[in-house]
Amino acid sequence: MSLQAKASLVEEGTGVELNATKSCDIVSEIATVTFEDADNTYKAGIPYTGKMLLKAADGSALKNEKLQLFVSYGDVRRDQTFLTDESGRASFKLDTSGWTGRVTLKGHFKQVDRSSVFGRVSPSYPDAHRNLEPFYSKSQSFLKIRWLGGVLPCDQAQQLQVDYIIARETLGNGSRSLDFIFLVVAKGAIARILHKGLDLREGAGLKGSFSVELPIGADLAPAAKVLGYTVLPDGEMAADSARLQLAKCLPNKVKLAFSQDRALPGSELQLRLQAAPGSLCAVRAVDQSVLLMKPEAELSVDTVYNLLPRFPQGDYPAAVREHESGDCPYFSEYPEYMGPWRRRHRKPQSVQFSDSDSYRLFKDAALKILTNANTKKPFICPDIPIFRYSSQPDFDLGLRGSPGDPFYRREILRENVLVARGGLGNALPEPEPSTEEAPAPRAYFPETWLWDLVPVGEGGSKDVPVSVPDTITEWKAGMFCTAEVGFGLSPTATFTAFKPFFVELALPYSVIRGEAFALKATVFNYLRQCIKVRVTLAESAQFQVQAGEDDAYTSCLCADEGKTFPWEVTASSLGEVNFTVSTEALHTEELCGNELAVVPAQGRVDTVIKPLLVQPGGILEEKAYSSLLCQEASEEISLQLPANVLAGSERAHVTVLGDIMGTALQNIDRLLAMPYGCGEQNMVRFAPNIYIQQYLEKSGQLSPEIRDKAKGFLLSGYQRELLYKHKDGSYSAFGERDATGNTWLTAFVLKSFGQARPYISIDEKHLEDALRWLQSHQLESGCFRSVGKLLNNALQGGVVDELSLSAYITAALLELGQPLMDPMVTRALQCLRESSTSDLYTQALLAYAFGLVGSTELRDALLQRLAQHSVSAGGQLYWQRKVKALPSPYGNQAPSAEVEMTAYVLLAYLSLPNVSAANMATAAQIVRWLSKQQNPYGGFASTQDTVVALQALAKYAALTYSTSGAVSVTVSSQAGAQQQFHVDNANRLVLQQAALQEIPGQYTVQASGKGCVFVQLILRYNVPPPKSAVTFDLRVETEPKECTESARSRFSLVLHAR
Repeated sequence: MSLQAKASLVEEGTGVELNATKSCDIVSEIATVTFEDADNTYKAGIPYTGKMLLKAADGSALKNEKLQLFVSYGDVRRDQTFLTDESGRASFKLDTSGWTGRVTLKGHFKQVDRSSVFGRVSPSYPDAHRNLEPFYSKSQSFLKIRWLGGVLPCDQAQQLQVDYIIARETLGNGSRSLDFIFLVVAKGAIARILHKGLDLREGAGLKGSFSVELPIGADLAPAAKVLGYTVLPDGEMAADSARLQLAKCLPNKVKLAFSQDRALPGSELQLRLQAAPGSLCAVRAVDQSVLLMKPEAELSVDTVYNLLPRFPQGDYPAAVREHESGDCPYFSEYPEYMGPWRRRHRKPQSVQFSDSDSYRLFKDAALKILTNANTKKPFICPDIPIFRYSSQPDFDLGLRGSPGDPFYRREILRENVLVARGGLGNALPEPEPSTEEAPAPRAYFPETWLWDLVPVGEGGSKDVPVSVPDTITEWKAGMFCTAEVGFGLSPTATFTAFKPFFVELALPYSVIRGEAFALKATVFNYLRQCIKVRVTLAESAQFQVQAGEDDAYTSCLCADEGKTFPWEVTASSLGEVNFTVSTEALHTEELCGNELAVVPAQGRVDTVIKPLLVQPGGILEEKAYSSLLCQEASEEISLQLPANVLAGSERAHVTVLGDIMGTALQNIDRLLAMPYGCGEQNMVRFAPNIYIQQYLEKSGQLSPEIRDKAKGFLLSGYQRELLYKHKDGSYSAFGERDATGNTWLTAFVLKSFGQARPYISIDEKHLEDALRWLQSHQLESGCFRSVGKLLNNALQGGVVDELSLSAYITAALLELGQPLMDPMVTRALQCLRESSTSDLYTQALLAYAFGLVGSTELRDALLQRLAQHSVSAGGQLYWQRKVKALPSPYGNQAPSAEVEMTAYVLLAYLSLPNVSAANMATAAQIVRWLSKQQNPYGGFASTQDTVVALQALAKYAALTYSTSGAVSVTVSSQAGAQQQFHVDNANRLVLQQAALQEIPGQYTVQASGKGCVFVQLILRYNVPPPKSAVTFDLRVETEPKECTESARSRFSLVLHAR
């Protein structure tokens, strides 16, 4: 049962509404008792210590309450009363000298009222229970490490107090000195080894205590286990362990602080950094609102420690676990008969099978022990009826009353269960229980104030001057540092930028040009006196204002008051429009209520400037006019607008690059204007990075910055693609949500992962799984069977039948680097050689595949057939499909399938190790056509044509790259405006861009010099949404249709659906 409460808060003036929901559970447990810091075993003769914790239902501690502790063993029953302290805890220390066998502890708070009323929750006070087993020692010699309570601070040595009892007979007649060893285990390793020698001279007591100093450091955090032991002269081991909780500290002690905790916007401050000498520190300060949105993403010491791997604890890993069933041979020889018995002995039933011995302590600490000392309690074989007849019973006799008789077996199983219920058990310990001039206007409102790397130098400290942004907010600053001593993280430093009197603007993110909206300015007064303010919106030609009466923007504000002032604004200009609002405290003799209005000594005027994005509306259209100009060349380009263009939305610019791959390199994260929501679309961010890096490596242009950027995209694409992997090794558009994997996509991913191996770490298992899955779908003919579907089949390009799919997979296997003698490749090539087709796309794929194999005759024959169907115009060469393809979304570009097909022909021409001059000349014509089909971002119309075309262009660019040459480019309009660019080897990858003012207009692009340049004229404009007959129509109206006084704060929306 629970109670739920909902709250809603609406800010007056702005109408901003906040909602919150809280729930409260109704429980029957009023208070609960639990044991803390109490072992599961006891050592007779050494006091048993622990704590009882009393908590209310809401988790709060109950102090000054009486708790009873009941101790039971054998026929003895004792109880004691304790009083809880401020933390709700009561510590106890019990004499164990008379304890034998199992001891039961019960912590009790209040007696439960057993009477109940139907339909009403009855209160209860659950008790705490703990069963203690005696720790095994043949001689009753024990070691006990006293509990170090609480969280231990770092860099502060602790004294371990150790109690001991040594039986005199274990010492014999030899040496009376004992060596005590203490192993400190942390983070999966032995971090400390401590020694203590004890001289038990004649007459010295064999029961006592001593202390050992334990150094505490960050290497032990967050938890450590101390295991102490001594080997007695008779070969018996006495041992104990204790778990330590340590503060989560880091080796590099890092601090940062502002010179002031509070200051006005625009103030100059000092940020003081402190860290280990030689540290490099990453400093960050963000608006607190950023952290409020996702506080769990904040870097903290807990976050750092949660990155640590989970170290073994409580048992050995399976690889090093040894046989522990004692001297009972039938445990392993007859597992089918031991099954029922074992299942009944998983819980601790009897001290006879308790694991409370020294061996268990080492096992709990995940320390493997090799010794001839006595560490284990002798194992007593259980009396199981089936083994009373013989140590090696014959189960095949089949005689009634013998082990081979089915009736006998049923009786034995029944008796085994009875034996199990009788109490033979195997005790397992319970798991351990697992932070005055007019002020400048405020126009700088960042979410991130500081984001920088700062070396602190050998002095270990540095003062960094900072200027406070204009946001009235609380800033949260943090810093982490690295040095030779290790990693360090500072506590969060808080700084408040504040003015006692200021104005805030409430603006939408964007508006459509011509749209009327309410601009609201709220003035806050945090002075202790009243003020009279006047609020002014600065005039601008970029918008029109419908203001109220003059006195509507003058008002009194007393202490801790705020008021909102609205204007109805209509934006008339496109782009970012600045709104400037000022508020001024006025000198006046008029009273504000019963008080005289004051004027602040500082900050009499506050001015805020905030931008608003004004968009043209409609639908964005983009057109790219691309040219690859070499040597002395020129081209005429006409930028034309449609008749229905939205006025003022047109804009154009020219970009010049000295490299054909430059545009794609600049926009690798947005090659396509499409979403990345499935396994196939994700690959467009992955595969092109490989080809671009291959080209830049071969041309010697791969800089560390480009390598890091490309590596980031490869890593994220690789991890994301694995989300679409099936358990059988295949891939599909939506992963396991699809019924089966897709043959084409699996081959695409396989070759891409294989080609990415030189740049990022790829798990070979993913390649092996995909290869195995593809091999399982290879037919007897060597061809591949098409399996699975894509969300949009056009995304796989021209792969439409068994032969084209087989050619694609074969090319993928060869690009992966599979040897020609591989049976899978051999059979696939046999399929391709024995097949024939008249489809141009499939012929292009086959020509590329045969080129990769080195089958020159087959490749050339296919290229000759393709040449008969090529289209040549203006020094460009390309291929068209017989079936009319879907147009490109960029308007003037070729359809996706034709780009992909032409790119495969280019790859076929460039596939041999030595490309002839004639083939290079043909390739140059193809490249000119392909370059004209690129969109403004360097990609093409869809995914597969972008991947294949960029692969082909990268291969061509690598073959034609030259470090010599320089080209000058002039872009001129008919009106005489000119833009000039210079490209040489030093800036060939630098994107040079200039705006074009004459739209529509005729432009001439002219190149002169030695070398090639890639030029793009990009035109963007907006048009109204097209009117179309749709099957579903939604229309929204307001009610009332006109804005009335009553409708200013609330009105109805009427939805019409058809």
